[in-house]
Amino acid sequence: MGKVKDGSLPANKAVQAKAPAKSGAWNDSRRRVIGFFANLFSPATYKPLQGWWARLYTAIGIGFMLGLGIWRFYESTTKEYTLPVARFGVPVLLAGVLAWVIYRLVQYPPFVDFLIATEAEMNKVSWISRDDLKRATSVVLVTVFVMSVYLFGVDWVWSRLLILLGVLKFGGDGAFGSSG
Repeated sequence: MGKVKDGSLPANKAVQAKAPAKSGAWNDSRRRVIGFFANLFSPATYKPLQGWWARLYTAIGIGFMLGLGIWRFYESTTKEYTLPVARFGVPVLLAGVLAWVIYRLVQYPPFVDFLIATEAEMNKVSWISRDDLKRATSVVLVTVFVMSVYLFGVDWVWSRLLILLGVLKFGGDGAFGSSG
């Protein structure tokens, strides 16, 4: 068999036209939403040994923010409800549901893959030693202090010079800089 010349196909091979793919933005987003809710009600874990620290700290951070919201909700409802079931039960139930949602969020495959990739990139970072950090911080603080003293001095000299020349006039009655 030889090569096909100038793009023509042999006569015995039928060319089949493929139907256009039926995936658009709507179908992709719908598939993602369905996948998220399927994950929400599934007890399975996705790649349980990878990205463990990133998942843990992400869950702690989200849990802390939602915990503050639940605490605020509890404070706002203590004045309205006197029954302990309503005062304590609703925030505890809400905390339980949100804890499950957080747990399932850190098991959602696209999110987990992102966290695993983030942790892998953070492991590539070369961190400086504590002594180098102290030296660099002291250099920055001394530089900022010296620059602030220098700029204060330049500002003071220019303001005094412009007052002597009569360009700046400060009266005791009006606003700053007014001659009023």
